Amino acid sequence: MNAQLMAPQVPMQTPGTPARRGAVVDFRGVTKDYGALTVLQPTSLRIEAGEFFAIIGPSGSGKSTLLGITAGFVAPSGGSINVDGVDVVATPPYHRNFGMVFQNYALFPHMTVAENIAFPLRMRGCRKPEMATKVQRVLEMVRLSGFGDRKPAQLSGGQQQRVALARAAVYDPLLLLMDEPLGALDKNLREEMQEEIKRFQEALGATVIYVTHDQHEAAYMADRIAIMRGGTLEQIGSPRQLYEQPESIFVASFLGEASLLPVLGIAGSRGSEVSVRIGDGLVVEATAPQGRGSADVVCVRPEAVAISAQLPRMDNRFAAQVEDAVYTTGSIRYRVRLDGSDLLLTVRIPSAPDIVLLEKGQKVTVGWSRRDALLVAGS
Repeated sequence: MNAQLMAPQVPMQTPGTPARRGAVVDFRGVTKDYGALTVLQPTSLRIEAGEFFAIIGPSGSGKSTLLGITAGFVAPSGGSINVDGVDVVATPPYHRNFGMVFQNYALFPHMTVAENIAFPLRMRGCRKPEMATKVQRVLEMVRLSGFGDRKPAQLSGGQQQRVALARAAVYDPLLLLMDEPLGALDKNLREEMQEEIKRFQEALGATVIYVTHDQHEAAYMADRIAIMRGGTLEQIGSPRQLYEQPESIFVASFLGEASLLPVLGIAGSRGSEVSVRIGDGLVVEATAPQGRGSADVVCVRPEAVAISAQLPRMDNRFAAQVEDAVYTTGSIRYRVRLDGSDLLLTVRIPSAPDIVLLEKGQKVTVGWSRRDALLVAGS
């Protein structure tokens, strides 16, 4: 059973009171050890009030451990978690007043939709008139007015997830924690629910910490994203910052697709403009981020590359050969080999009825701007 639903009486917002703008969450040196195994290195980060903050990373990266520590389900080995300036590490889960949404919904099958949503209010001693008002309010927010008398089995997966959202938010929690909430849904429904959750969060004004393995989902929904790896925070930033300014090879390859061309040496530089050798006779004009002292690869995103039988003069322009061509919904993805090397480059262009698909083995020219070639260091 969802532990936060069993909370005893805590003060709640009364009807008509302006909604608060979420909670500020400040992690300071939070760690977790299981004997000699450290699964979460000292982790410090600050999440602002009302922010939608996503945590992504491969399996075993520590993202679910960090969420479990925040909820109170996992005891940290060290550090503090300050919520609006109050350390909650020693506070039991049922006293933290956080909402939690799980992948499997965790709805009570014998209760109606309204009874499921009202359950945490009853546990808090809410009076029936106020309870009815709050339940109706969140039903309207998740667009399920008129569904209050139905049982969970009578709802679709998306509707059940909306009920879980409503139940987690009905008592105006300081913080909403979401653990892979869309993992059980199919692709189309996942995309629909992404919009629903984002709209719901904005209407509620809540702070959200959202754990997912799906980087596209995180990029679509989050104000900022933390990418975790091996129990550490690899990089934090907006989706655009992480995509366009990755600080490591891991981040460049984890968030979206990228061609990573190994740097063999520096051929010349002028300020942030750098010429690097990537193969026999091949030199790429690239941009070096300010403050970076070394570079291991040139990162080029697929959509930044132009491809044609002929191209006008560009900062980077190479002869190549098509290795494969794949049509996907709305786009065409090519893999090309740069002439005179074993280097492969990924190219993605929008699809259109008048575009002729290039064939395997066809000679082409590829090119991209200097600003779209970013030097990246580290693994």
